[in-house]
Amino acid sequence: MPAYKLTYFNIRARAEVSRYLFVLADVPFVDERISEEDWPSVKQNIKNPFRRLPILEVDGKVFIESIAIESYLASIFGFHGKDNLEKYKIDMITYSVDDLFTKMFTSQFEPNEEKRRVLREGYHSFKSTWLKVLEKDLESDYLVGDRITLADLEFFCISEYLVEEDQHLFENFPRLKALFGRIASHEKICDWLSQRPKDMC
Repeated sequence: MPAYKLTYFNIRARAEVSRYLFVLADVPFVDERISEEDWPSVKQNIKNPFRRLPILEVDGKVFIESIAIESYLASIFGFHGKDNLEKYKIDMITYSVDDLFTKMFTSQFEPNEEKRRVLREGYHSFKSTWLKVLEKDLESDYLVGDRITLADLEFFCISEYLVEEDQHLFENFPRLKALFGRIASHEKICDWLSQRPKDMC
């Protein structure tokens, strides 16, 4: 079996979906977490020409960019769909989650109050549409096909943040609420969540 090493900060954000994939696949990996204090010195020697994380190393070969890493692992481990149509649907949801992530974090950390207000409005508008679309399209126990895929993990990861922000998030979205609970109660995910630091953002 290849030797896997995933390097990121000690947060969920752009690496937690990859961690979920390793957990679901029962594949051991080195989960290296860089502290905020150590990052300036580590950054100078990081194995990424863009000097950013996450980085995945497979037998020493370096992979960069979070979505590319997730898609690679999902394909290797069997969570990226059974045919090209399923793969398209999974990728579509993955990129919509990335859009939502970007809007959420950008609006949170914008220092200018007026710009932040505009960005927050855009974020909430996008989030509302995103929830409605996923609720409408969810016709089985999972977002794509008849078993858990990368799409469900993407949904779950971003939803963890959204629920922390609004505990009533799924009030009008019963199918998504059930899906969130289904992923959270999955034996392997549940075990991972129980060991994860409660204050990890």
